[in-house]
Amino acid sequence: MYFLSSSIGDNVISALSSNGLWTAVCKSVIIILIGFFLTKAKILPENTGKSLTKVVMTIALPCLAFSSFMTSISTATFQSAIVSFIYGFVVYILFIFLSKLIFLPVKNPTKRIVLEVLFTFGSTTFFGQPLISAVFPSAINDSNMFNVAYRVFLYSYYVICNKNENEESKKLDSKQILKMVKTIFVNPIIIATFIGFILWSLQLIPGTDDINNWWVINFNNKTGAFWNISISLPWIYETMKTLGNLASPMVWIAIGCTLGKVSFKKAAGDSLVWIYSGVKVLVGPILNFALLFLINLIPGINVTFNTLAATTLMWAVPPATVAVTYCINSDKEAEFASSCSLISTFVSVVFIPVYMILLTIIQSAGLFA
Repeated sequence: MYFLSSSIGDNVISALSSNGLWTAVCKSVIIILIGFFLTKAKILPENTGKSLTKVVMTIALPCLAFSSFMTSISTATFQSAIVSFIYGFVVYILFIFLSKLIFLPVKNPTKRIVLEVLFTFGSTTFFGQPLISAVFPSAINDSNMFNVAYRVFLYSYYVICNKNENEESKKLDSKQILKMVKTIFVNPIIIATFIGFILWSLQLIPGTDDINNWWVINFNNKTGAFWNISISLPWIYETMKTLGNLASPMVWIAIGCTLGKVSFKKAAGDSLVWIYSGVKVLVGPILNFALLFLINLIPGINVTFNTLAATTLMWAVPPATVAVTYCINSDKEAEFASSCSLISTFVSVVFIPVYMILLTIIQSAGLFA
């Protein structure tokens, strides 16, 4: 027991003394506060947050998703990405049903549906992935693969929920299904993820480090397949990497802008909003950790730290903008949904540094390979 306590203490000290960890925490909090105060002071234009969001979603995040795969591959990292991909579909199905149980005590049926949607679908793309890229960059590929399931369920659930209440309109016709599929898969982030993953996976072909093979090149003292643009086209790769690195600071400023435009006092007056925020930011990540810990006990399945870090932070983020927009556009407790988004964002900003520290301790302890 002494050695165990000593080991835990050493891991805590190691985590808390990590310069990289505190740098990441300070960067995120300070830049969010900059966006917040500049918005409150009306120095930034009204639509700054929306404009930054468009740049992030259409340019920065696709570049981040693609360039993150332009690295060397091993069987372990490939298997980790596949586990994250499969786990994404399993956990979203589970959490959709779990959300119905968690919010069953809520008597208002409309508010209950709103809470279920906002709990299940967090801002994983806009908030989560830039955060993971900044704090645990080796986990970004796992977050990309995990996020495929998120997009499939988010947009399909959104289309189904957005139907009118009469029975006839509940049936999805072929045009609506086609539109739903296009929304899910025909977007820059998913396209960049799949292309990057395929090129990354091709490095598993035997002989990709043998210069005698026609598809292998040696450039700037680096050897690899020509489709790895970090070797064959370093100037293009560095440009995409720079654009990808813009995602985190731009997202944090946009979050600050969003927080600066809403009345915190009004939103904080609803106790149900606080209950939701606590459940979203605390219950989701803890259940995610418990599930992965149990899965890791299954013989033949190896859950890596990258999978744990990516998915834990994905569940710690506030609700997805699409989910909140659905509530506003369909007039389903629009003010309540906005309040949930605001308060849970504040709670997330407070607790995410805690999760960073806990994940760093877990990584140091070697609980997940």
